[in-house]
Amino acid sequence: MEDLYFKNSEARLIFGLAELGGKPQLDLLGIDQSYYLNREKAKQWYTETKEKIANSKHPKLDKALEKLEILYKGMIGK
Repeated sequence: MEDLYFKNSEARLIFGLAELGGKPQLDLLGIDQSYYLNREKAKQWYTETKEKIANSKHPKLDKALEKLEILYKGMIGK
């Protein structure tokens, strides 16, 4: 199904990371409790997400990467 709100998945991820927080953020990013219970699943999500956005020219990339780190550290309990 075509996304009517974001021009690509990269923009969607950056929006979810940089602009949202709490449950809306987790819902948009597809994160549930299992990511907080399974370190390997969390690491895989973190790595894949970082690779998807790392080379972006989006103006909010730095903020998204900061939030990605915070979210991941929360998942693994650091």
